[in-house]
Amino acid sequence: MKPCSYRDKVVHNDILRATKSVVVRYRRVMRARVDLLNDPIDSSLRLFAVPMAFSFLVNMIYSLIDRYYVSRLGDAAIAAIGSSDTVAFVVFTLASGFGVGTGIIVSRRFGEGNLAEASRTATQAMVGMAFLGGIITTALYLALPLLPSILRMQPDVAPLAMDYMGALFIGFAANVMNFQMFAIIRSMGNAVFPMVVLLSTTVVNAAIAPLLIFGFGPIPALGMTGAGLATASAQIFGTIIALTAFAQGKAGLSVDFSNFRLDLDLLLKVARQGFPASLQMLSVALNRIFIFSIVGGFGTSVVAAYTLGLNVDMLVFMCVFAMGMAVEVATGQNLGAGKEHRVWGFHRSAAKQMIVLMSTLAIVVWIAGTWFIELYTTTPQTVSEATTYFHTSVFGYVFFAVGLVTVRVISGAGAAVLSMTITAGTLLGLQLPLAWILSHLTPLKQHGVWIALAAGYLIFCVVAILVLRSKIWLRTKV
Repeated sequence: MKPCSYRDKVVHNDILRATKSVVVRYRRVMRARVDLLNDPIDSSLRLFAVPMAFSFLVNMIYSLIDRYYVSRLGDAAIAAIGSSDTVAFVVFTLASGFGVGTGIIVSRRFGEGNLAEASRTATQAMVGMAFLGGIITTALYLALPLLPSILRMQPDVAPLAMDYMGALFIGFAANVMNFQMFAIIRSMGNAVFPMVVLLSTTVVNAAIAPLLIFGFGPIPALGMTGAGLATASAQIFGTIIALTAFAQGKAGLSVDFSNFRLDLDLLLKVARQGFPASLQMLSVALNRIFIFSIVGGFGTSVVAAYTLGLNVDMLVFMCVFAMGMAVEVATGQNLGAGKEHRVWGFHRSAAKQMIVLMSTLAIVVWIAGTWFIELYTTTPQTVSEATTYFHTSVFGYVFFAVGLVTVRVISGAGAAVLSMTITAGTLLGLQLPLAWILSHLTPLKQHGVWIALAAGYLIFCVVAILVLRSKIWLRTKV
């Protein structure tokens, strides 16, 4: 055997150092916890929220990757992935509430310093979510032949959607398990690890999607089936990473399945927190669908303008959703620790930061919104209508942001039903009827919808603050 040269030894040592560096960084990421119980409120809130905002951005990129590659297969393929994503979104929304409920309870136990009970809750919830994911996956496959007729898919779209969903649903259980584990880790104050896993799965999806869709060498071109398999494989990859971290005790919370015994009372407790959260998210989705149906009566250009405008709104609101999740976790932890004064401090800080940020972004959208629209279309009517939409909707940004972080305080305290009632009541009960009234019973037409959206966010904000100040949410037992 030829002895190693000096150069070989240097290379070997470099590889060892690089490997050790990666391992050390991985461990740091796993334990990158923000101390929401003791650190300064303003800075800790930002440190916790920024990785979550980036996670939302990564999720958006994740979905855009599929659309980019699938668009090469034609318009029918694009329509197929749109219809399939609608099904996946609704079902995921219903299942993900269980993860939200778990996060609320674990954050409270963590704040109390009861890590043993936090670990037990996490263990029970992970098993419960695995069963739930398996049951839903089975139901999805049984219902798969019925979906084209339910969604009224065109003949050229239906077979492509069936191919895509048939492969995509393989990873559904893994997808909801990821959401569950991320909720648990975030409830401990670590938002970095979920972000890293999401980024990793996005890279995996981007790498294998073109290979499976178009084929390469010995890999056959699978088309829509390949697109679904790429997404499912990436989701399963993320589950393996997260489960490994939990199994090795590197997630900041150990889970032990060796002496596992199902605790139905605890699972029902999680479900009581999670089901209203699912309904709350579903009400937002339904409100959006109904708004689309109202807008649809005013022509294709108006629908296109609203679609593009909504995309900008969602990009802006990523910061709001991230701040809301941060406030929710901070509320649970600090109420568990008996630090109610910090809960009010977190709410004030979040509201102030959101007012500044949303005011700035509203100005940017007002000025640059038309430029964004012109990246996608140059149709004068669509550009004009989208500009009008922006010049109206931006007035609701601040109110939506303050309202959402306020509702998240309430849900973080465990008052999930109250939080759901505020959201569903103001959106479905007030904003939606107002949109129909202003667009159909006044000369405003579609402009009445834009006004109703901003006005609805104002009402949402006012109602949420009034309920917060009533303090009835503080009576909730978790």
